[in-house]
Amino acid sequence: MGKIVSGIALSHAPGAIGFPETAHPSARARTEKATRDLGLTLEATKPDIIFAFLDDHFENFYRNHMPTIAVPVADSHSFAPQWAEPLHIKKDWTFSSSTAIAEALIASLVGQGFDCSRTGPVEYGNNVLMPWILMEPDLPDVKIIPVFLNVFTPPLMRYSRAYALGQACRNAAEALPAETRVAFLATGGLSHWPPYWSPYQAGDPPADPFLALMKEYQTVGKPVLERHPNLFVDFDKYEMEMAARSEYPLNGPKHPLVNAEWDRKFLDYFCAGDTEWLKGLTYEEVEEEAGHGGHEVLNWVALSGAMGGTKAELLLYEPVMEWICGMSYVQFLPKEEEDGANGVHANGTDGANGDQ
Repeated sequence: MGKIVSGIALSHAPGAIGFPETAHPSARARTEKATRDLGLTLEATKPDIIFAFLDDHFENFYRNHMPTIAVPVADSHSFAPQWAEPLHIKKDWTFSSSTAIAEALIASLVGQGFDCSRTGPVEYGNNVLMPWILMEPDLPDVKIIPVFLNVFTPPLMRYSRAYALGQACRNAAEALPAETRVAFLATGGLSHWPPYWSPYQAGDPPADPFLALMKEYQTVGKPVLERHPNLFVDFDKYEMEMAARSEYPLNGPKHPLVNAEWDRKFLDYFCAGDTEWLKGLTYEEVEEEAGHGGHEVLNWVALSGAMGGTKAELLLYEPVMEWICGMSYVQFLPKEEEDGANGVHANGTDGANGDQ
């Protein structure tokens, strides 16, 4: 049977590689070290396969067709070209995957009662690019199997369902051929109010012209980029202005950009393995306390399910207002892997509540 060797979760704020210099140097140094530490954890545990719980930032799925769960089937996936300039992408990133394992995952999930969508190749945005670039894992042969959860287009799955999805993915991983080494990855969160349109946060129709354009893009997709090829360059500019003025949306009803108090509460329960609290989260609570970007914690809850609801180690929590995100870094290591990691994983108390 397949062997679960590690699990990691981290934020994927685009500012960490798009405009990293805007953060305080010490905060940037701490977050980059925590990200690299997670990369070293992956290296030390040597996975053959990474099952990645991700959300799509409208690179592939849109409001006119938004699957609740999607498993892309291909031997490789690329990156979304609209992110090249905003994220300073200098190479043509391609990420290896496995058609056979993705097909096996879908069959297993459907057999366990999860009616997920089967898609072809996808394009990654900051959901994979930002973590991978900063983790720098030396894993040339690893294959990433993405599992997309809808987090931006209500109605969303229940948090208890996300936890069960993680458990089902673990079952699928353990059904892989013997000696297949599997890691789980979740990216996103924690609290943030990103410059995407949300009917509950920005109004419907949105009064803000940029968010009105984002609503169209989130609904229609790539045809909007043909008319507005610099949309995501403008997205970065809007985000930086939000950070400078500490408001979302601009010139409208204001919401906080980061809720560090809620983030720390979430991390306390998550790292303690309090699965009942995680499964009891509601859309309304997360929307109010962590923002429309905060629903990315669905990915984290799925990871908890995949790791059996065990305790996790907090490497770092850093509220970075300049990137409008509560930056968080967590890992799980099965006991035998922890013993063999040679001290690679970080001390969970060192800098775990860093401030700027």
